[in-house]
Amino acid sequence: MWRQLGLVWLAGSSVTGTLAILFTTGASGLPFIPLALLSPTSLFTLAVLLFALAVATLAIGWRTQHASWLPNGGRGVLLWTILVAGGGLAGWGFAAAVTFHAEFAHTAQLVLAYTCGGLPFALVAGLLAKPKRMNMAAAGLTAIALLSGFVLLDGRLSTLVRYLQMMFGPFATPW
Repeated sequence: MWRQLGLVWLAGSSVTGTLAILFTTGASGLPFIPLALLSPTSLFTLAVLLFALAVATLAIGWRTQHASWLPNGGRGVLLWTILVAGGGLAGWGFAAAVTFHAEFAHTAQLVLAYTCGGLPFALVAGLLAKPKRMNMAAAGLTAIALLSGFVLLDGRLSTLVRYLQMMFGPFATPW
């Protein structure tokens, strides 16, 4: 279980740190470069990074499938991969919106992305881990992270929607 969490954290931090560089370098006045304004080379790099994250997460899930309470075998590993990768990226996006809103320095954001970017992935994996105390610890840490983020966002969901619309376009909403 600890190996699974550590590997997921490492894979998530490696990819999200590189994504942070991709989206913030040369943003010129914006907190990040929206998807529509990324160059074809950057879009290709984004696709490669997301594919690498999916493959790494799948490999970690396959090698450590006994650590999860999901069923062993292909279906359980695939579900674990989707939940960990999807939930981790959603958590990282939330953390990015918080750091942009709180006006963290660019360097601080990159350091956080490379060191703590894998935390949301590890928290989701912890929620899916076998010992119930690990589930409870991951749930508690997730709640603390979300509450801290909302405090830094001044309790406004509209800030998250604004960053979502900046990234994906004006028709993007959280529901």
